[in-house]
Amino acid sequence: MPALSDRATATLRTIRWLPLIAAWIVGAVVVFLLREREAATALQAVAILFACGAGYAFDDPAAELLDPSPTSLLRRRIARLALVLPPTIAIWLVLVGVQGPASSEEMWAVVALFAGLLGLSLSIAGVSERRSPTGRGGIVAAPALFVLVVASSLVPPRWRPLPMGDVPGGWTPIYLRWSAAAAIGLFVLLWSSRDRAHGSMRRRILHH
Repeated sequence: MPALSDRATATLRTIRWLPLIAAWIVGAVVVFLLREREAATALQAVAILFACGAGYAFDDPAAELLDPSPTSLLRRRIARLALVLPPTIAIWLVLVGVQGPASSEEMWAVVALFAGLLGLSLSIAGVSERRSPTGRGGIVAAPALFVLVVASSLVPPRWRPLPMGDVPGGWTPIYLRWSAAAAIGLFVLLWSSRDRAHGSMRRRILHH
């Protein structure tokens, strides 16, 4: 157990907490300022902020040095998410409780939206961190997520992939589209979490 605790402490120190903490604070301010307005608006803004902050979970300047490590990239990322996601989700739940969705349907829509945004942000961060020589993907994930949300809003509501409001068909299309976004994000994240060293070794073997 001491060894596990030491690894957790070491991982804790390498995480860039400032963007995440900033997202938590700004999210709380948004809920406070918009508490008298429609719940969905504030909670959508909070979900975007928290997802952008979570994208910094994989930022690790030592990523290239750790490639040959016996601990796989996937395991290292899971360890980082295990430290970042619980407080993020806990604070989000508190803000959801404070804001109070109008109905159970709206509540589930907000949950699906949050999961979808988190999945997309983490997948973008995972791919970017993998390709970045500095090991930083969060700086790409935040603007990319905003671009996706804005681009989706330009699509007619019937076909809008990331609906931030009502779409034809009621709640079901909202649940399904955001759940699909979460599933796609998870798939891309897992794909981007393959070990780089193993991939390089396979390419060398194929070339020989």
